[in-house]
Parts: sequence; C-alpha cells; structure tokens
Amino acid sequence: MRISKNVCIVASGDSGLSLTGPADCTVYLVDGGSSCALIDAGFTLEPEQIVRNIEDDGIDPDRVDSILLTHGHGDHAAGARWLSLRLGAKVYASDATAAYVSRGDQKALSVDVARDAGLYPQDFHVPSVPVTPLADGSTIEVGDVRLSAIYSPGHCSGHCCYLMGEDLFCGDVMSAGGRIALQDIWDCDIQAYLDTVRKLHGLHVRGFFPGHGAFSLERGYRHFDAAMERIGRLWLPLNSIGE
Repeated sequence: MRISKNVCIVASGDSGLSLTGPADCTVYLVDGGSSCALIDAGFTLEPEQIVRNIEDDGIDPDRVDSILLTHGHGDHAAGARWLSLRLGAKVYASDATAAYVSRGDQKALSVDVARDAGLYPQDFHVPSVPVTPLADGSTIEVGDVRLSAIYSPGHCSGHCCYLMGEDLFCGDVMSAGGRIALQDIWDCDIQAYLDTVRKLHGLHVRGFFPGHGAFSLERGYRHFDAAMERIGRLWLPLNSIGE
C-alpha cells in the first residue's frame, strides 16, 4: 500500500493495518527508484505475503536490495533471514543489533523471556542472518533516497531509527500520541529512553512512521511534542505496552 511518493507499507499486523500476520510490526518499503529498502522484516508467519504486497504495489521484488532493522525483537527481525534469502537483500542494523541477530542470540534479543511470558510460541526463535553494522549517523543510499541511521536506545539496546529527509522511521521508540514502549526486559533503559525522545524531538519531523499503529504524513513532530509535554512535568510518557 503506497502512502507517499517514496514509502509503501508492505506488512502490518493487528496493532496496525492487519495486512499480514497478526504479530507483524509495520514493515515499510522505501522506494528510491533504481533500488528499494525494507525497514524491518516482520515476524515470519507469512513472509511470502510481504513479497506479494510488494508486487501488488507495482514494484519488482528484485529491486529490494537492503533490509534495515530498527532492532532485533521478534516482530521486527525474525523475517530478516527469509526475506534476505528470497530477495537477495543485505541486512543492516546498529552495531549491537547486528551482533545479536548475526549470532542468533535469543537471550540478548529477549526471546527467552518473551516465550516464558507467553508472547511467543515455545518453539519460536529469531533466525540468525549476517547483518552489516551501521555506525550512528552513517548513511545508506537507496537509489535516489538517502537514509541516516540514528542510534536510539531505551526500548532496547541497539535500537536505531532511520531519517529520510524530514521523515522518521522510528521503530518502537514512539507510537502515536507520544506513547513509548517500556517493558521488563534486560536492556530496556528508562533514562536512555528519555534521552532518545529528547534527541528525536529536536528533529521536528514531518513524516512519522512507527513500528506499530497509526502513522502521520505531516506534522509528525506532534507525537514527540506530546511525550515532551509529560517529560517537562517530570512525568514519564504514556506507555503503549500492556494496554
């Protein structure tokens, strides 16, 4: 589903548009003309539907040559191996996420505690796949489009957003209405999270493309404004998890 000149949504679970499997995050396709990139990779229940959605948008899947992970949690990264092999695409992420996913470190990716909590099936795992690390502030060219990696820890270590001009792909850092995603896992860090929100707020973004829920094509900064209004009162932003 094309939502702007350069952006399509090719996967989205029940926390979004229900285009694909219920546990999928929203997977965006960045169309740079001569090549394309996926932002995140979904959960793997029906990855072939992602390819069909790409085709339905009039895009040759062979144009997709890169997959950029915001982080390594199962709903964002478990599809990376299948899609990488199917599309011949190279996978990129922050240095920490690249290390976790490359070696299939289920503990570092909090798969073990998610299984114990009943969030994942007992046989679920994030398949290992070679991931190329991107440094904070580095850029990747996708045809005529340039994406900049912005390290954004807090939800988990190794979280990375991607800035395309004035548009931000923000993974699980923020959802509509200024809600953050805190959970009881080893690398969720509230102070790092607040620092990330402050940093991203300063970008005053136009397009707001989160990993779950509603997106905004204009005035995306208002979601960060809402979080900062609470932080300014010494409160935490509202939490999207568990509601």
